[in-house]
Amino acid sequence: MSVPALKETPAPLPSAAPLVEFRGLRRNFGETIALADCSFEIQPGEIHALVGENGSGKSTLIKILSGILPESGGELLWDGKVTRIADPRTAQQHGIATVFQETLVLDQLSVRDNVVLGLDRLFRRVHSVADETKLVREALDTIGMNALDPAMPVAALSLAQRQGVTIARALLRPWRLLVLDESTSALDVDARDRLFEALRGFRAAGRSILFVSHRMDEILDVADRSTVLRSGRSVATVTRAETTTDGLLELMSTHEEAQAAEGAARAVPNRALGAPVIAAKGVALLPETAPFDLTVRAGEIVGIAGLEGHGQVAFVEAVAGLRRPAHGAVETDQGAITSFSNAARAGIAYLPRERKTQGIFAPLSVLDNLTISALKRFAHFGILAESRRRAEGRRLIAQSHVATAGLGAPISALSGGNQQKVFLGRLLALNPRALVLNDPMRGVDLGAKQDIYKILEQFASDGGAVMLLSTELAELCLLCDRVAVFHNRALFAVIERKSLDVQALIAAMFGQSGASRGTA
Repeated sequence: MSVPALKETPAPLPSAAPLVEFRGLRRNFGETIALADCSFEIQPGEIHALVGENGSGKSTLIKILSGILPESGGELLWDGKVTRIADPRTAQQHGIATVFQETLVLDQLSVRDNVVLGLDRLFRRVHSVADETKLVREALDTIGMNALDPAMPVAALSLAQRQGVTIARALLRPWRLLVLDESTSALDVDARDRLFEALRGFRAAGRSILFVSHRMDEILDVADRSTVLRSGRSVATVTRAETTTDGLLELMSTHEEAQAAEGAARAVPNRALGAPVIAAKGVALLPETAPFDLTVRAGEIVGIAGLEGHGQVAFVEAVAGLRRPAHGAVETDQGAITSFSNAARAGIAYLPRERKTQGIFAPLSVLDNLTISALKRFAHFGILAESRRRAEGRRLIAQSHVATAGLGAPISALSGGNQQKVFLGRLLALNPRALVLNDPMRGVDLGAKQDIYKILEQFASDGGAVMLLSTELAELCLLCDRVAVFHNRALFAVIERKSLDVQALIAAMFGQSGASRGTA
């Protein structure tokens, strides 16, 4: 087996048929219907977007296409012939390469070894380290990550870089169909734009891409056609000329839900602001960066924004007690935050970015996941009062709008949006003074977003403080009283509600003076 150069494009078979076609595809999990009736096709040389809320069937369809799950009914045609993709190896043999939303890497291996993973034989390399390094550099350069050292351990990389490694791994396969399942959600703007440029080049060479994203601007930018799934059914396929944000959102959900979830203007409640809950004083994230101050008060939602790697994540983690700034301190009325446990005792509840690896306990039930951080509340002399715990679980499910079969259902059976609402409910069970949220809506469907928006607004209205880091600029404009924008690992601007719009945020993220610099 040889490792294909990126410039080599596998020629499509001479056929007038679509590359892949789904006809009435179905998939059941017991009595649960994940796909009810899915029908659409992907043409050779097409970027085709798959759009829908979590739970609409997108992930199930991708797993069938990738050989992870069998279909329960219907047909899948490849090059015009009915085909059964029995396992991932069969998918690879057909030329299907899939990049999943989760960053599937091995931390103990280097960037190079992660990218070429699976291309070598069992007991020896097919190519020399030098040849593999050259191929890996070429793949990384395609998506604008040529600065990455192939010898660097993956454990040292940022989330965006780790996602870049998984995309580079797929690009090295001799693929005809590239499936990108929310693969841009972790990328910064530059890497995403380089990837889109590469996708257009692949399209021109006759390759096809199935593109999944919750970001409407990405779909409008890159997709030739878009198919909308709703409740396991394909409800429409629209061309680029027919595609609008309002049109897609209306197909996915009711128009009112769509507008709220995508950031249509609405009045932010006039909440009474209380005393400072979190105060960054003279904080410098690195020894050489400028210090800044930032305060979050009770009853306030303060957004945090910035391009990937510009310091916003480091700042949020400092507030949560996961790291310390080079200079200055993050304080509460109980003193400086010096550790995660110290922050927790001060009433700060933190939601990390990686839900599956850092948040949920996949083998446990919904009830266990909701209450695991607050078990002391339900214990008497070391014995759990199960009735009280279950009552609290039911209250949190109602408060967080979790759709579940019951408290005993495994959390792994829930959609990503409902898993996130369970995680948020666990934080609320702690009765925190402040919620510090690291991109909580990443990979969350529109309906779940709307529920989370209501939870955060109610928490702030009840006197809580919210610090919301988000890569979704529309939701920052929708939810926040003001947004702190980071650039070059320092606070660049604080944009007040009256001046807050996407254009102002983008200008500040790129270090432009469209927004006034300052502290607050």
